[in-house]
Amino acid sequence: MEKHPLIRAYETFIRNRSLNKIGIIGQPDAGKSALINALCPSKAHTSVHTDATLETTAYPFNDYGFLVDFPGVGTEEVTVQKYKKIIQNEAAIEHYFYIFSSKIKEVDIEMIKYLSKQEKMITFIYNKVDALIDVNGEDDKEILMRDKDTELKVTLKPYIKTPLKYHFTSVLDDTGIETLKLHIESIFEEEQKEYMLRYNDASYLESYLNYKVNSSFPKLFTPSFKKIVLKENFKVIERTIMTHFKIQEDDIMERRKEWIDIDKFVREFEEMKEKDKNNGLSQLMEFTKIVQLIRTSFKMKSINPVTVAVSSIVEMGLNNTFPIFQAIAKYVEEIKQIAREVIEDDQKQNNNAQ
Repeated sequence: MEKHPLIRAYETFIRNRSLNKIGIIGQPDAGKSALINALCPSKAHTSVHTDATLETTAYPFNDYGFLVDFPGVGTEEVTVQKYKKIIQNEAAIEHYFYIFSSKIKEVDIEMIKYLSKQEKMITFIYNKVDALIDVNGEDDKEILMRDKDTELKVTLKPYIKTPLKYHFTSVLDDTGIETLKLHIESIFEEEQKEYMLRYNDASYLESYLNYKVNSSFPKLFTPSFKKIVLKENFKVIERTIMTHFKIQEDDIMERRKEWIDIDKFVREFEEMKEKDKNNGLSQLMEFTKIVQLIRTSFKMKSINPVTVAVSSIVEMGLNNTFPIFQAIAKYVEEIKQIAREVIEDDQKQNNNAQ
């Protein structure tokens, strides 16, 4: 069964606040992209050039987690300072796999020191272990691998507190690939539990709904808003709000048993105003009330965009504009509540399935 568009949007919101990514970083000739291809169903771009990846790209590892391919460390195209900026832009990534295929270089140490200072977790991987040979033919591969572990410990011990040991891998002969997959699965499995807790957390739901309300403001109060209000073409506003919240017509009818519309709300508020004996507001008082209503309803921190939007309507000399803004605010609140119910129903289904 296909998921409701709102549920997909809410899942994305929670994922973007979850630690569901592992950064794949390291030497430009270490075979990062080939390793990702061996680990993920989606293929990363591979090239004979050692600096082929110049930006981050996320590849799905499973239904939950992603491996993020970073540029190679120490290339001409990406300086250390640029690289640090890239890491800063991926602030949600807390765990990095640092890939080697040769000796640890000064630029590697500098990046590892930076990651450690940022309190990132680092797993060290020595890739292309199939090419690890003793040119004199005296030592076997096991001894060479122990030597690499020793080099790692001695070189990075001043900067890394956690135990230092390589995961040895080879894409050519599949050495260590399945073991690494299991390691990644264990990382994502633990984080997926946290993801489900966040998904079912009422505070995250409230944060999402408030975010949707706030971000609907610029979609509604556009330059064409005056024309829409003049023509009382409220259906356009309704469609905009429904689309923004990803609410469908069936959702409204199923949960409210009748169609809700702004025009009906306008008439209700106009009737209330007529019954109010103290409704003789001056234009300034009307303007102030509208600004306060919109600012509160749309969770606006700054009053400036609200003032500009309301001024454009009041300046037209429209009488009785307050009920229109009240009706729009009420419609947004109704759609918000329907969105809440859709997500809460999905949360209940998830809890029952567990």
